[in-house]
Amino acid sequence: VADTAMSLILSVPRKVAYLSSLIRRGVYKRDLAKPIHNFRGATLGLVAFGNIARNVVWKAVPFGFRIIAYDPYVKPEDVRQYPVTMVDFDTLLKESDVISVHAPLTSETRHMFNEAALRKMKPTAFFINVGRGPVHDQKALYKALKEGWIAGAGLDVLEKEPPDPDDPILTLDNVVFTPHYASYTEEAYHELRVKTAENAAAVLRGEWPKYFVNPEVKTTARLLKRH
Repeated sequence: VADTAMSLILSVPRKVAYLSSLIRRGVYKRDLAKPIHNFRGATLGLVAFGNIARNVVWKAVPFGFRIIAYDPYVKPEDVRQYPVTMVDFDTLLKESDVISVHAPLTSETRHMFNEAALRKMKPTAFFINVGRGPVHDQKALYKALKEGWIAGAGLDVLEKEPPDPDDPILTLDNVVFTPHYASYTEEAYHELRVKTAENAAAVLRGEWPKYFVNPEVKTTARLLKRH
C-alpha cells in the first residue's frame, strides 16, 4: 500500500497519466504539463500515521519532502524516530502540497474531506487517497477538482466501488484512478496466506498468535494446551 501511495504521490503531480493520454491522442506538447513543481522542499501531509504512513515516510524522504502528519491517536513522543512533525488537521490542510490519506473508515473519518476541508487546501495541492473511499465526500471532491480549489487527485478508492459509469469525476483529466488495488502484489498476497496459516497453527499448538485484533484478551483468556 505504501508503494502504491508513493507511486501516486510522484506520478499525479508530475501529470504522467494526463500526458500519456494526450500523446495517445496525437498531442505531443510538454507545455501542456505546466505548472509542475519540485518535490524537494514541498510539504507532504499524511492523514493517519499508522504502519502504512510510516513506511511512506521513508520512501518520501529521499525526494526531499518536508513531512507532516495528522493523527489524533498518536503522540509526538511516540514517533520521534521519524522525520515527521505532528500537526492538527487544519494545519495539514493549509500547509500540504500533497495530502496522502491512510485513515480507516469510522464515524470520525467519514467525509472528513468535505467541502469545508477541501476549500482549505492550496489550489496547487494534490489529494491522494489509498485508505477508504468514504473518507472523502466525492461530490465535494469533484467540485474541488472541477473548479480548481485543488490541482489534482490520485484515487485508489472511491465512495462507491465500482463507480457509476456516469459519475462526473470520471470525466476529469486531473485525476488518476486505480481499482482499490493498493495492497496487491503477488508476494504480499502469498505472505497474507502464510501468516494466516501460521497464526491458526500457533493457536492450535496452544500458543498466542502473532497478530491480534483484540490483544486485550490476553489478560483474561486461557489458551488450551494440546496433548
